[in-house]
Amino acid sequence: MDIRTNLLLFLNGFFKKPIHPFNLEDEGIESFAEWEFKQSEKIPLYYAPEFNLLNEIKDKTVLDIGAGGGGKTVFYALNGAKKVIGIDIEEGFIAEAKQFAEKMHAENTDFRVENAEKTSFKENSFDICVMNDVFEHLSNPEKVLKEVHRILKNGGKVFINSPPYYHPYGAHLSDLIGIPYVHMLFPEPVLINAYKKLAKNTKSYEKRVNLRFGTVNGKEKITYINRMTVKRFEDIIKNRNPFNTALYKLIPLKSSLKFLLKTPLREMFVRMIVYVGVKEN
Repeated sequence: MDIRTNLLLFLNGFFKKPIHPFNLEDEGIESFAEWEFKQSEKIPLYYAPEFNLLNEIKDKTVLDIGAGGGGKTVFYALNGAKKVIGIDIEEGFIAEAKQFAEKMHAENTDFRVENAEKTSFKENSFDICVMNDVFEHLSNPEKVLKEVHRILKNGGKVFINSPPYYHPYGAHLSDLIGIPYVHMLFPEPVLINAYKKLAKNTKSYEKRVNLRFGTVNGKEKITYINRMTVKRFEDIIKNRNPFNTALYKLIPLKSSLKFLLKTPLREMFVRMIVYVGVKEN
């Protein structure tokens, strides 16, 4: 290891890691799906007061993109939706989601391994699409928006909430690296080396590493995220967005920091990007 990796590991010892489902799962406290299900209670709060998400999904056919372990999908299913289909590109997540839905008796769910850029669904299949903590992971978010527009019914809505890249833990390595803004302090190879070193001490090394890293043009990269900034998101919804915008807002890290969202430093102080789009032909 080079000196920068050693420095990161040294500094990491002084920071408390945020609560993370992978760690809770390793410790036998709760599964990823159980954690997702509990956290899903917070999702409607992002859209309030402008939209009541639970009212929006009531008796509707809902698509949950990035279903993960199924916790969010089951939450929607048990809170008023007529039918919820959860999709994810990770087969392991979909297998876990099916088991969780069965455990929770969420019979109005279905889970499929699908790429959101090009799904198997017919046009006008869904009333609502939800993307919770997903937009920052999409390889081609513009293409996904176009596909969601195709499979939503006229008048259908897409609900998106996503933490931006310059969020304190925007690198999505916080299960093992607790240093805020670490991705702004160290180059990518150092982040990867340090994370893999720390992951060796966990029960789920392969799961963590395979999910986050991949090879691009012969180099190991953090492929789990697309580095979605607020600026890039705004460019997408303004210039390459098939939906009519019904809601767009930025939620600050803390309410006391809201004034910083009107400054050039806003990227670093946004907790969540929130968007609602409506299909109107």
